[in-house]
Amino acid sequence: MPQHFTLPEYGHIRKASIAVRNEQRETQSVVFVPDRVFELMKQLSFRGNAEPILSYGVQKGQEFIRLKNYVGLLQLPDGTHIEILPKISDFAKIPEMRLALLRMLRTVPDLPFHRLSQAQLQQAHLPVWEIFISAFITEIEQLTRQGIQKAYETVESQSRFLKGKWQYHRQNHAHPELLAVEHDQFIADILPNRLLKTCIDFLAKRSQYFPNQAKLRKLRFIWDEIQPSSTLAEDFQKVSHLPRSFDRYSQALKWAKILLLNQSWSTFGKNTNESLLFPTEQLFERYVAQGFKRYCQEYDVVYQETAHYLLQRHDGKPQFKLRPDLVLRLHKQVIVIDIKWKRIAPDAPNYGIDQADLYQLYAYGQKYRATELYLLYPAHESFTTPLPAFRFDDTLQLIILPFDITQPLSTAIGTVRAIINHQKNTPTS
Repeated sequence: MPQHFTLPEYGHIRKASIAVRNEQRETQSVVFVPDRVFELMKQLSFRGNAEPILSYGVQKGQEFIRLKNYVGLLQLPDGTHIEILPKISDFAKIPEMRLALLRMLRTVPDLPFHRLSQAQLQQAHLPVWEIFISAFITEIEQLTRQGIQKAYETVESQSRFLKGKWQYHRQNHAHPELLAVEHDQFIADILPNRLLKTCIDFLAKRSQYFPNQAKLRKLRFIWDEIQPSSTLAEDFQKVSHLPRSFDRYSQALKWAKILLLNQSWSTFGKNTNESLLFPTEQLFERYVAQGFKRYCQEYDVVYQETAHYLLQRHDGKPQFKLRPDLVLRLHKQVIVIDIKWKRIAPDAPNYGIDQADLYQLYAYGQKYRATELYLLYPAHESFTTPLPAFRFDDTLQLIILPFDITQPLSTAIGTVRAIINHQKNTPTS
């Protein structure tokens, strides 16, 4: 059976043989894998398109592979899964990090993660791979209850009776008793069903969670008359334009596509599609932005607005387009919010804040004539309350806030919203 390993972003992977020889201890951020798995990852790390995700190095004569700021699933050619979770704190447990990832994935556009139910979120003790399988099973079970869709398909066969059209050019004259015929047949063995059956068969061999295994065995039996697809990429292209009668198949086919082809925003392997990985910062930005849109409806909320330029004129045209993550407007109030997936260190010089981020916020404040500026960073055990205000001048200040992704989105947005409302009603000094 395929193996599964879990660690947070920026974690390290080392050879198990090294751990045995040196009696090194595995931690949450360091995982020891079989040597053959390490070698497969090492090969991937040398690919030209792997640089943003994996890096290979040697420290004190020992090889290691370091993960970067991507989260999700990396599937190796031998079926091994490397589950990479957002590093939300030094003491967060794996289920807590996994739940944070699942919550953020629900905001990814054009993929079926928004269909993850509350019950599936509560399965955060399971690997993400098994939770995705569970979500796919839920969609297939619903389709099965509604009835597997059938359609007329043109079938070519040899028959003793004239059935449909006789195809003279296919006639085997050595057997005149058998007619080469072509006829339409109302069957379930059609392209969309073949893709779903392929996914059922594939997952039945890959799942290691007994409830999923049992359900997949049952589904294989029910879908037994349907043949699997032999040309996945081509067939998925064909089903991208199905008639409206197949609308109920939409989510199941999306799950099948990402599970079979492992597609994501940033596919790791251009040829083999091994990964289902997402840039953590983009996930975090989109998650927070969707929260503001959903739970701050009294404001006009715009995500990544491009209405202003840093330079009004250069060589006859504006230059350097500004793109703040969020702009909130209410009457004459303009609030600009930027979102960063970085770790604030309250005991470090300047809190570990990148000076370029402050320049960026100042530019936003000037060009948008903002009444308030906010910078959101992920909360952790040493960063749970707002930092003291950063004052650019007498009229413009910046508040840096923690955003807790371990909380439900409504709760986290409610906390930030309460701080914004308090600031709005507090005179600046």
